[in-house]
Amino acid sequence: VDVIKLIDQDQMTLEEAQAVVDEAHKYGLPVVGHSHRPDEIRVGLKIGVDCFEHTGLSSAPEYPEDIMQLLKERAAKMNLGPIFWTPTVEGLYNYEYVRDNPEKLDDPSWHLGLPDSIIRDIRASLRYPGRMSYFQLTPVRKPTLERKFNQLRQSGAVLLIGTDSGIPMKFHSQSTWNELDVWVNRFGMDPLLTIKAATYWPAVAMKVDKDYGTISEGKYADIIAVRGDVLRYINLLQDVDMVMKHGRKVK
Repeated sequence: VDVIKLIDQDQMTLEEAQAVVDEAHKYGLPVVGHSHRPDEIRVGLKIGVDCFEHTGLSSAPEYPEDIMQLLKERAAKMNLGPIFWTPTVEGLYNYEYVRDNPEKLDDPSWHLGLPDSIIRDIRASLRYPGRMSYFQLTPVRKPTLERKFNQLRQSGAVLLIGTDSGIPMKFHSQSTWNELDVWVNRFGMDPLLTIKAATYWPAVAMKVDKDYGTISEGKYADIIAVRGDVLRYINLLQDVDMVMKHGRKVK
């Protein structure tokens, strides 16, 4: 349950949201909060949310200074562990390109596991990419993304690779490598740090880093391989040649 959104909609009190966070933490579970509005972030930091998702703030050019100060103060409390943030930028950043080059939507990878009736419905919904109400504000929001991303990088928050798959024209089979590509090739993020944001740090955030997240002795052998140098060409990750899950090759 998105307790932060429920507070914003006056469906939950601050005390109730605090109780949810405290109960989750009692059982060692991380709490993820919405971050589309400034007050959602302020509330999340106050009640001890572990990770925020999205860049949000609509077309506002940057995060307010008080939020940045709160983030820096929280990041400095090392005894609490990292404060995580999942920006999910590529869905908005790439919208105009996909709108103008819709042949990308013909990729059959998103058909996997879906019945023909659902595939037909999805195809019909994608017929007019430029008319989707969901994205009408996106051309105004896109120019704000890099500034907000850089603010988060400088705040001390640990950034995680995640996607907004499920929004129109965004499929799980493509979104993750698209997100890495934007971080590296558009926002100038170091490729190795970007890969760690998709592997090691999510394992830490989900409290499973004893078993996952790195290729290390004693951990499960969860490995992918591609042909080429991903530190120079991050988009090679769109075509994975080998997949090993728990030590068993599945591709």
